[in-house]
Amino acid sequence: MASRFFDSQPKSGEIEEKMQGFPSWLEISLDSISRNLEKIKKAVKGAELIPCVKTNAYGHGLVPIVAHMMRRGIKRVLVAKLWEAMQLREAGLDCDIINMDPVFTDIACEKIVEKGITQTVFNMATAEKISSSAVKLGKDAKVFIKIDTGLGRVGVKHDEAPSLIESICSLPKISLEGIFSTLSEDRAYDRVQLERMLYVEAELRKRGLDPGTRSMASSNAVFHFPDSYLDAVRPGLMVYGVYPEEEDREAGLSLEQALSFKARLEHVKWVEKGESLTYSRRFIAPRRMRVGTIHVGYSDGYPRGLTNKGIVKVGGVFKPVLGTVSLNHHLIELDETGAETGDIVELIGREREINISNLARLAGIMTYTLCVGLNPLLPRVYYEKGRPVAVSEPKIVES
Repeated sequence: MASRFFDSQPKSGEIEEKMQGFPSWLEISLDSISRNLEKIKKAVKGAELIPCVKTNAYGHGLVPIVAHMMRRGIKRVLVAKLWEAMQLREAGLDCDIINMDPVFTDIACEKIVEKGITQTVFNMATAEKISSSAVKLGKDAKVFIKIDTGLGRVGVKHDEAPSLIESICSLPKISLEGIFSTLSEDRAYDRVQLERMLYVEAELRKRGLDPGTRSMASSNAVFHFPDSYLDAVRPGLMVYGVYPEEEDREAGLSLEQALSFKARLEHVKWVEKGESLTYSRRFIAPRRMRVGTIHVGYSDGYPRGLTNKGIVKVGGVFKPVLGTVSLNHHLIELDETGAETGDIVELIGREREINISNLARLAGIMTYTLCVGLNPLLPRVYYEKGRPVAVSEPKIVES
């Protein structure tokens, strides 16, 4: 199924021709993602990788990313919204999907069972709805039980979990796929949470129940808490080569940022000394200078916090953002670049000055925030071995 997705894509030359008309776009290196997956697999010593692909694969594009992961041996992925799971199924991808979205209606439960999606469950009411839908459709329903070992968001309390899981397993057409929990990312308390998880496992086994796949570690624990790897880890942002925190760089995993953000200059002009630019006159030209306008702003996911702080790359030279990053535009200095209208500017790249970590720091936001804020309607071009092999872009309606 994954190969069919790539087989259905335009040929490399056709994609390159399409790109000539893109005012702005993202480029994603599938090779970088492949190498990151291999490094994580090696680090977790035999634990299964269940990548988290929520929020449009952290801005990288859900369907192409999952299709590629399937080609790299990934069997299961984790989503936060039911519509993400449905999008994967509608694209013809048949990997196992664990859905963390709560479900409240019979219709939603029937869709989950019908499409073979594994549902996160932590109360009897949801389990009974899933079971009823499974009986109605004559299909087994897979569930993953979320256990609250101390984070305090959702999940059945660890001391109540064995009894609830036993009751859920007694329901018709219910198949227990596994149990999982989320760590607090506090070194000492994480170990307490792990002990609670292992207690739940031991209690289930005493009752003659197989807990299935046990999972606790997401990206932070993959970096810092090997004891928590258990049967499966759930790496998120790190798969895409982005370090959630600066301390993660010291954990011994050298990752490759997969994403870059490019745009074409919309307008180039000379500005005289003393002229003001952008809203609230946030930039006053200190000299006569060349200025470029880029039709990208915070609606596209280029952070407003980069106002008078951002850095871009033009023709091999790093240049500053001038004034306000507005909804759809920002300005950059072009002195000594020779850049003209239509030339390409790299807004986010893999070099230290303009990588996701540094730009997030300059903008005063998390790396997560920058990634998930990238507009899902931006065209995304996927590269493998230096060639574009897939593209996603919004449909332009012709009148």
